[in-house]
Amino acid sequence: MDAAPMPRAFPGSGMLHPLVLGAVGLLLLNDHWFKAAWPSWWTGKLSDVAGLAMFPLLLQALWEQVATRRDAAFHPSRRVLVVCVVLTALCFAAIKLFPLAAMGWRWGLGALQWPFRGLLALLSGRSLPEVSPVRHTMDVTDLLTLPAVLVSLGLGWRRGKATP
Repeated sequence: MDAAPMPRAFPGSGMLHPLVLGAVGLLLLNDHWFKAAWPSWWTGKLSDVAGLAMFPLLLQALWEQVATRRDAAFHPSRRVLVVCVVLTALCFAAIKLFPLAAMGWRWGLGALQWPFRGLLALLSGRSLPEVSPVRHTMDVTDLLTLPAVLVSLGLGWRRGKATP
C-alpha cells in the first residue's frame, strides 16, 4: 500500500510538520514551566533535543521566505537544509564549548527577547527594561543531544523529494 502523497511544499512549510510543532511546543513548555517545576539534568537535555530537532527547519523556513516568492516553481532545497543542519550543529557545539560563543548567544538571545519583554512592561505600566543576557549553562554533556538535528534532516529531506 502506497503512503498518502505529501501536500505541495511552500516556503516555510517545513515548520508545519506535527513533529516540528510538537518540538516548538515542548521547548516553550520546558523552558517556561518544566525547568522551574522540575529542575534537573533531564529538563536541560529536553530543551536541547527539542531545539535541535526544530531549529534547522526554522532556519530553512526563514531562508525560503527571504529567497523565494510563492510561485508554482518553488521546490525545497536539500542543499539549504544540509547547510542549516550543519550550521545548527556547529553553533550549538560552539556555545557549549567556547565561552566567547556562549556570551554571544546569551546577549543575542537576550536582544531578541527584549521587544517582547518591553511590550509586556509597557502593557503593565512599568518602564522599559534594559537588554540583558539570558541564562546559559555551558555543559559538554549537552553535545550528546546533537543527533536530534537528524529529525530536521529526515523531515526536510522527505519534504524535498515530495514536491513534484
